[in-house]
Amino acid sequence: MSHRTLRSLFEIRLRWSDEIIQERALRRGGLWVPDTARNRERLDKAVTLGNRLYGEQTHWIEKRQA
Repeated sequence: MSHRTLRSLFEIRLRWSDEIIQERALRRGGLWVPDTARNRERLDKAVTLGNRLYGEQTHWIEKRQA
């Protein structure tokens, strides 16, 4: 039996402006997740909602090499 493992070379997370008040533990951004299509879609929706609620350019996706 063969098991396939999906690996991502990058990780992404939701980031927001320092002017947005957040819980102390999340002040520097959300948790890092693998840069997969599903995770990217979810974060894109969060960015859209955050920018709608708090103003343009207040939320974005940050990317790093895993």
